[in-house]
Amino acid sequence: MTARQNLIYIGDNAKVMESPEFKDYVNSVDLIYIDPPYNTKGKLCYDDKNKSWKEDFLKRIRLAHSLLSDSGVMFISIDDKELVSVLTSCYEVFGHKNFGGMFITKQAIRSNSSQINIIHEYVVCFCKNKKFAPKFYIKRIINPDEAPAIKSIISQIKRVFNKSGKEEAKKVLAQKIKEYSEKYNDSWIVNYNNVSDDGRIYFSKDLSTPAKPREVNIKSINLHLDPLKTRGWVSDKKFIELYNSGRLCFKDKRPYEIEYIEEATNNITSILDFYSRYGTNDLKRLGLYDLFDTPKPVELIKFLIRACLHQDGLVLDFYAGSGTTAQAVYEINKDDNMNHNYVLIQLDEPLNIKSAAYKKAIELGIKDPKVSDLMICRIDRYLALEKKEKDYNIIKFN
Repeated sequence: MTARQNLIYIGDNAKVMESPEFKDYVNSVDLIYIDPPYNTKGKLCYDDKNKSWKEDFLKRIRLAHSLLSDSGVMFISIDDKELVSVLTSCYEVFGHKNFGGMFITKQAIRSNSSQINIIHEYVVCFCKNKKFAPKFYIKRIINPDEAPAIKSIISQIKRVFNKSGKEEAKKVLAQKIKEYSEKYNDSWIVNYNNVSDDGRIYFSKDLSTPAKPREVNIKSINLHLDPLKTRGWVSDKKFIELYNSGRLCFKDKRPYEIEYIEEATNNITSILDFYSRYGTNDLKRLGLYDLFDTPKPVELIKFLIRACLHQDGLVLDFYAGSGTTAQAVYEINKDDNMNHNYVLIQLDEPLNIKSAAYKKAIELGIKDPKVSDLMICRIDRYLALEKKEKDYNIIKFN
């Protein structure tokens, strides 16, 4: 595709994805996230009570597979009742070798079950081609499990630095590192034991490589290094890039690369805490309470996107529902200085006139409201609160 933009298709997702108008997306989508309707007992237009649900789902998975790029990744939210159906369908289309893994997401504290208290769902992951799939990692400072403790250390060290100077800040940092390591039984933070001249915590990364020893002499940055005994140095280009970006530091006359603690990454784990109420709270903050029954949390979708899209990418959600994926893309672009784009597909499914969502839609001035109308309302409300212009196009597909 020559140019990317945010697009919203209104229509049946299978018809949209197999249409000539959608051919430009073949082998071009970087990430797909879907939360398909399941166990609705016929409340939706998709009959998920029998074999037809599985057949319809398999058809859409085949179409989705064709849209993914070679390095593309697909995530599917599902509960335990349809987990086997989803896995069986995806194994058939993607192959067992391209199974990326499975997240368990905590949904609540208690359920209404009279047997096992089920408080979780799943997010299944498959890769178009696992050989080319991206590494799954996330910055520790935005990982929900680690962020609070790291941010606390950063703010404490900054306060000490501003009040008492660099040396005192380093002493306090050493104590905080010890406390963190003991509390979480994790030693990664011990490398981040330096404080910069502006009060930031950083790690001095070694710049030697497993190569033939060589002398470095770069006049433009006044850098001369004698050969090491058994290892080489990184390239001259790398030294110049680090110097120009202010990322070159010295300790005992030896050069190191500066990596700030907020840039530290970690492999993602399989158990996630993203409770259902978070999705409801997302809508409350937009003044749209009752618009959707069980919207997925924005932070869950952001986590999945951040974990595998480490450069600008195209995100597809063909069961767009409440539009959570669009908001997640907007927030990542804003917070992480990225430029992802989204494509949403949602059926213009009528609402039950007795539902709270229908009443809310009427209050909002939406006549004859459909699910797609609510989704667009949610996106527009988010953009308005952010004082952003509408940057998507709507394509109605019959």
